[in-house]
Amino acid sequence: MEDKKALVFGGTSGIGKELAQLLKDEGCSVTVTGNSRQNKNALYAPADGIISMALENNSFGPELDQHISSCDILCLCYGPFVQKPLHETLPSDWEKVAMHDYALNGMLLSAALPHMMERRFGRIIIFGGTRTESVRVCRTNAAYAGAKTGLSVLVKSVGECYGNYNITCNGILPGYVTSVPQGKKAMPALTVAKEALRLIKSPTLNGLLLNVES
Repeated sequence: MEDKKALVFGGTSGIGKELAQLLKDEGCSVTVTGNSRQNKNALYAPADGIISMALENNSFGPELDQHISSCDILCLCYGPFVQKPLHETLPSDWEKVAMHDYALNGMLLSAALPHMMERRFGRIIIFGGTRTESVRVCRTNAAYAGAKTGLSVLVKSVGECYGNYNITCNGILPGYVTSVPQGKKAMPALTVAKEALRLIKSPTLNGLLLNVES
């Protein structure tokens, strides 16, 4: 892991922050993204802004493009939670989950893959939602869970199609870390991050969807 370059998208809090630190401890050069200019330790990359830029220019901006093209390890930790029953889900909610929880992850993934293929090395971790490895009933967050279930398709697709380039892609499906429902137990962010690191370090685990729950 020493001297590998890691990009942790959404690495300023929670699981992403813990994973970024673990990668640093392994000797990686780590860049994290954040949505506030106040955070001097993070590359400023607000989701709305980079989505708009990518759609208009096929670019995330010079600085983020450079980090995407050079990263050996891509960790996609970002994905805002939306909890509403379907009859209360607004058009703006649908746009949010479609673009932020699904499409943005796909855009970043598609941008990084050609460079990983050229180097014949890549490690990708995508964070899904709780138990989103298969289609299921969701009473209060169907829009969000649908987008996260779509990420499982990306994990399986990359694992199947790019393994011959020494690229692995695995998914972590964590239990509740924040926004914990009543009666449920919170999952420590560090515990989830350690499982993600284990998958990143493995050269053989590929296309795996790992539920990490307390």
